[in-house]
Amino acid sequence: DAMRRQFVADASHELKTPLTSIRLLSDSILQDPEMEPELIREFVGDIGREAQRLSRITEGLLSLTQLDRGIQEQSGVIDVSGQVRYAIHLLLPLAEAKDIVLHSQLESNCLVLISGDNMAHIANNLIENAIKYNTPGGSVWIRLAIIQGDVVFTVEDTGIGIPPEEREKVFERFYRVDKARSREAGGTGLGLAIVKHIARIHNARIRLESEINVGTTITVVFETAH
Repeated sequence: DAMRRQFVADASHELKTPLTSIRLLSDSILQDPEMEPELIREFVGDIGREAQRLSRITEGLLSLTQLDRGIQEQSGVIDVSGQVRYAIHLLLPLAEAKDIVLHSQLESNCLVLISGDNMAHIANNLIENAIKYNTPGGSVWIRLAIIQGDVVFTVEDTGIGIPPEEREKVFERFYRVDKARSREAGGTGLGLAIVKHIARIHNARIRLESEINVGTTITVVFETAH
């Protein structure tokens, strides 16, 4: 019950911030009939970005709620390399916009008992974080391989790194190491919580290694499906 109350409080706080921004921006437009068109366009653009942030938070909350309730796509034995390749394809424009180079080394026939949607969540969240919290001109290495009978998915970046005392907390819901940078990057603080939840459901193990101003590596180890 205490965890549930804290979750509701955190969710309410996260939703309140963009809602307050939208209200203030819209009020400013309505209260100033002589506002310059250029400034109106700027405010409307800000409202759109805050609305997108609300959408991302809502989608993350819905995903976590469904996982908590055990509602998910039917799992099947799939070659997860397809989901990883598609995630790279979707996120390539974001990487290019931030001057980040994506490197991939993906083995085929990496069979895991998981739904395609859940694997897509893991791949998208880890790769997107590696891009968003990287440094300009940085790199992201995405690897998928069969190692000692397990399917191992690794995302390594050259980003800002995570302090030792923060590394366990980053998988908590709404937790962010650098809140200002996370909001600027569009982060919701839910991505790694979703990854952790899905990994637990599928008996996968997660490892996080990080060094400040060097980068972060997150590895998810799945049991190979036979």
